[in-house]
Amino acid sequence: MYTAVFLALAFLCVGQAFGDVKSCMYMDPTGKTYDFKTLVNPSGYYMFSQQVWQIGDYSLDSLVADTQVNVTFYLQVCSNILAPPTGCTDPGAAYSVTPDGKCISWGDINVATFDPNPYQDGANIKMYHGSAVDHLANYNSILYFVCDEGKNGLRATVPSFEHVKAPLNQAHFKIVTNLAC
Repeated sequence: MYTAVFLALAFLCVGQAFGDVKSCMYMDPTGKTYDFKTLVNPSGYYMFSQQVWQIGDYSLDSLVADTQVNVTFYLQVCSNILAPPTGCTDPGAAYSVTPDGKCISWGDINVATFDPNPYQDGANIKMYHGSAVDHLANYNSILYFVCDEGKNGLRATVPSFEHVKAPLNQAHFKIVTNLAC
């Protein structure tokens, strides 16, 4: 009986990726292991401001022009931010705060998973269940760890905001690091 259960579990796990977001370690389906622990900011989060475009009154995008807005982002790797920014009430590992104080949580690390990057250039964390968009949907995000062999040392570039996929209510962030190689 135990052998049958073990074999069934082994069969299900072949070719599967393994990762524990809170431990900040991930093994992709090919067996490559990533360890992003050194990217956890010991001060609690990364904070950066970025000029983005606000389209109408809805989304943020760094690619399409309408109105320029300076947005402050707060992001932590592999854990939620324990002391969220002023005005932020939802749990999250990534927040955006607009100049008028509107805060969005872009996802809760307790509802997150690792995945390989689509272009096989690293790995990413998908975070779900951020602030409510409406009674049916919540904001979510993907934090991409992108390989750059030229990065010296274990620290990486500061995170950057890329864009929002408006139909999905999904923000994309990126950290370029040799830890993703």
